[in-house]
Amino acid sequence: MRSPNDLKPKSFSLNMTPLIDVVFLLIIFFIVSNKMMKEEVSIDLDLPSATTGKELTRQKTAKIIINVVSEESILLGTRPVSLPELHSFFETEKLKSKDPLEIRIRTNRANPYQIVEPILVICARCGIGNVSFSVVDK
Repeated sequence: MRSPNDLKPKSFSLNMTPLIDVVFLLIIFFIVSNKMMKEEVSIDLDLPSATTGKELTRQKTAKIIINVVSEESILLGTRPVSLPELHSFFETEKLKSKDPLEIRIRTNRANPYQIVEPILVICARCGIGNVSFSVVDK
């Protein structure tokens, strides 16, 4: 037979500290990653327009964004780089990344092809074949 003390509900406590820590870490991660993504495309460029082409599908690739403002100003994300620095960066990234690299080039529509050509040559020498241009729909 049960005693009246056995009928009392047992107290249950849940330690919320680890849960709160994880939630804050997730919030910080998303804030930082969102800020980095916005920095890469924050440079205001007059992108070329395109009437044909296909929209890129999301694949598991390591994406690198190159902003070409002028012949003297090539930016890796938001950091200015020279062509030799870009070549060494691609080489090290290719060795570090287990996923294939994807290069996205953003340039002004008024820039001539001669400005973009050295970047394409560097990509070819590094064995990076997944190169695309950012454009706007016409």
